[in-house]
Amino acid sequence: MLDGHKIYNNDCHLLYDSEILDESLLEASGAALLDTNFLQQVAFSQRITSGGRGQAWFVEIGGYSAVYRQYRRGGLVAFIIKQLYFGLNEENARSFKEWRLLHWMMSKNLPVPQPIAASVCRWPFKMSPFYRAKILVKRIPNALTLDQILSLRELSDAGWYRVGKIIRLFHKSGVFHADLNANNILLDNQLHVYLIDFDKGQLRDAEQSKQQWMQDNLNRFKRSLLKLQRVHKYYYFTEENWQMLISGYNIPETN
Repeated sequence: MLDGHKIYNNDCHLLYDSEILDESLLEASGAALLDTNFLQQVAFSQRITSGGRGQAWFVEIGGYSAVYRQYRRGGLVAFIIKQLYFGLNEENARSFKEWRLLHWMMSKNLPVPQPIAASVCRWPFKMSPFYRAKILVKRIPNALTLDQILSLRELSDAGWYRVGKIIRLFHKSGVFHADLNANNILLDNQLHVYLIDFDKGQLRDAEQSKQQWMQDNLNRFKRSLLKLQRVHKYYYFTEENWQMLISGYNIPETN
């Protein structure tokens, strides 16, 4: 995986791509760039209200449209500790691991957002074992989540087919998406499909004899679609749509 650049100060570690991030932005905040005052430094910010438990914003910074996300816990522990994680090595932090996985996937030409920077900031003191995590990635232009589309209108057969084909591409590359659902799949106005939000994502064995995780991942995705269908008053998802997705997923590989 690509190493990126790392700096440390102000109790924070910052991992970033120096070819994307304007390093003049680091002059004031240093490694704490993505921490508490980040949204006050950007030219534009808009809270993302749909999908995921993390807090996320569309932002404009350094000439780029980007997505800024704060990692937040789920489950019962979130009632006690919302944004703190335990870990002594920043390389094992959620944000750094996602940044490096995104960079690896970019190098394999997988359709994911390009990572810009990720941070790990100790709290409440410098040597604390607890940290807050943030990540900044490029925004996919002219795109909606699959959930947004299905709550508005039908997706064409070609769209469902492409979603299945792209999921297969990730699986055959050994990429496990830990939260594969309609909020983490984007389609742009040309029906290009992207996967986003790889928190807790992994690289797994893609050999024929060890592919049960792929089927489990698909099953989870279908359950999430059915759950969203129960939540929305109108939701354009049918079994025929799912079978079209499976057709795209099962397309024979060509050399």
